[in-house]
Amino acid sequence: MKKSKKIAFLLVIQMPLQIVAGYAMGFNYFSIAMVFGAIPIADQIIGKDFGNPTHEEIGKLENERFFLLMPLLWVPCQLGLLIWGAYVFHYGDLPLWQKIGLLLSIAIMSGSGIILAHEFGHRKSLWERGIAQLLLASVSYMHFYIEHNHGHHVRVATREDPSSARFGENFYFFWLRSVGGSYRSAWRYELKRLWRKDYAAWGWRNRMLWYAAIPAVIAAAFWCFFGSDGLIFFGVQSFFAFSMLELINYIEHYGLERKKNANGAYEPVSVRHSWNANQWLSNIYMMHLERHSDHHRYPYLRYQSLRHREESPQLPGGYGAMFPLALVPPLWFKKINPLVEKYQA
Repeated sequence: MKKSKKIAFLLVIQMPLQIVAGYAMGFNYFSIAMVFGAIPIADQIIGKDFGNPTHEEIGKLENERFFLLMPLLWVPCQLGLLIWGAYVFHYGDLPLWQKIGLLLSIAIMSGSGIILAHEFGHRKSLWERGIAQLLLASVSYMHFYIEHNHGHHVRVATREDPSSARFGENFYFFWLRSVGGSYRSAWRYELKRLWRKDYAAWGWRNRMLWYAAIPAVIAAAFWCFFGSDGLIFFGVQSFFAFSMLELINYIEHYGLERKKNANGAYEPVSVRHSWNANQWLSNIYMMHLERHSDHHRYPYLRYQSLRHREESPQLPGGYGAMFPLALVPPLWFKKINPLVEKYQA
């Protein structure tokens, strides 16, 4: 990996800093304009990144501690800005429209934090998994830790996976199916785990009970320190943050399905069952999440090692450009459905 790209991953940390900059400028929509406007436009100017690490380079990249620096810096930034944002929301003298801008900007940041939680949640070390759960607790979506690894990665691109969008399904119907289906699925996996270990289903070892209690305690703390404004702030930012995750889920696998063989079993997961995007800048900001095909093929690889897959279905733009498209179903279907039909042929 070129040194310039390696250093560029530190740019991700400017996303929390954009919120502070917007507040200082008196325009709390600055971060939103950057994510949904400036970055997609810059993607078109900067272009794509076709550089892939070799097998030998991957071995070195996986063990290079530099790539932990940015994710670890992110954690205190996100937690600190959540508390600061609630303080401003309650005590600040901003007009309502500016408070809404601040709230949405922080929600985009904490939604992006789920990308880091996703990265840490795939690791074996307890401290990294602990960080994943901490970040998910801050957006009231802790069951993702169970469902993503044990459900989504097993059932991806099938009708059994609530997180894989079906052909012709708009985002809003998908959101309802995915949010509810993922939560129920996480409960099923946890109850199976408890049954295998002969633990009580409603005992202290049930992670789903903890995953409900911990965000509730955080919400109560926001209410204690910042009143009803704090409770509203925490709840609304959580809602928009995990909705941003679901928007990403929608884009990542829309319309792609694994075929069944003669025995009724699904074909193995391949790089053709996830959408790939290769815009240089948005891939930096998304920690290579847009190289999603390679992630599903090799989920144990860290973000810095993921490769562009030319043989995968290719999105016409980075996620930032796809977000507004997916929110308007007729535009999404017009642009993406012909591509689905091409790759599924």
